[in-house]
Parts: sequence; C-alpha cells; structure tokens
Amino acid sequence: MLDPGTLQLIGTGLSIVSSLGSGQAAQDQAAFDNYQTQLKINQDKIVARQKMNLRNAQFAANESVNRATFLSGMNRDISDRSFRAFMERQRLTNAEDVEAIEAQTAMNVSQLKTAQKATSLRADQAKQAALLGAGSALASGLFRYEQYRVGDSLFDIG
Repeated sequence: MLDPGTLQLIGTGLSIVSSLGSGQAAQDQAAFDNYQTQLKINQDKIVARQKMNLRNAQFAANESVNRATFLSGMNRDISDRSFRAFMERQRLTNAEDVEAIEAQTAMNVSQLKTAQKATSLRADQAKQAALLGAGSALASGLFRYEQYRVGDSLFDIG
C-alpha cells in the first residue's frame, strides 16, 4: 500500500498532466477551427469569383442581344445617343454589381479573419490558464507532500 505522501505526489502529477492536456486540447481545437475558417475564406473567394464571372458573362450576352435588337431590329445607328446611353448604363450596372460582389466578399473575409483571431486568442488564454493551473497544482501538491513527509498538518491542534 502506498503512503499518503506518494499518493499526494501521484495526484499532483495527474493534476498537472490533466491541466496541461486541457490547454493543449484548446490549442488543437483552435488550430482545427482556424483551418476550417480558412477553408471557408478560400471557398467564399472562389464563389465570389464565380459570381463575378457569371455576371460579366451575362453582361456580354445581354450586350450582344441589345446590339442586335437596337441595331437591326429597331434600325438604330450605333452613333445614336439613346443607344450609347443605354449601353453605357448597362456597363455601369455591370460594374456596380461586380463591385458589390467584391465588397461583400471582402467584408465576409474580414469577419472570418476576425473570428480566427478571436479563436486563437481564446486558445492562448486557455493554454495560459492551464499553465497557471498546473503551476498551482504543483505548488499545492508539493506543499501537501511536505506536510505528509514531516507529519505536520495545518489542521493539527496542539
């Protein structure tokens, strides 16, 4: 059978290992979460690029249809001011749509990067708390061990 001092040392060791393990687990989880967030950022950028490409392709197709309609179907000349104004407005609308997609993507990416930083900060704080917990367990464990070793207790009267 183990004496109380040895049991105290074993308990202290387990407490330290447990505390350090929880800090490392928080770090590992944060790394995984940040990796997943980075995948989301990359995916959002790809989707945005696809949306911009689609919008530009739609513009090009619409421009061809509009030219055909105005120039051949309505017998308008390419120098017609209303035709040129209409086409310019279509170009501006397309540019605004593409800019809106870019701005929304930039905002989403910024929010996700902020979330990554917050996740890393929480993990760092958990690791710090684990180190402090391990240090506290070590100090109190050694104090109790020393009490068992010398046979003294704070609760002894006399």
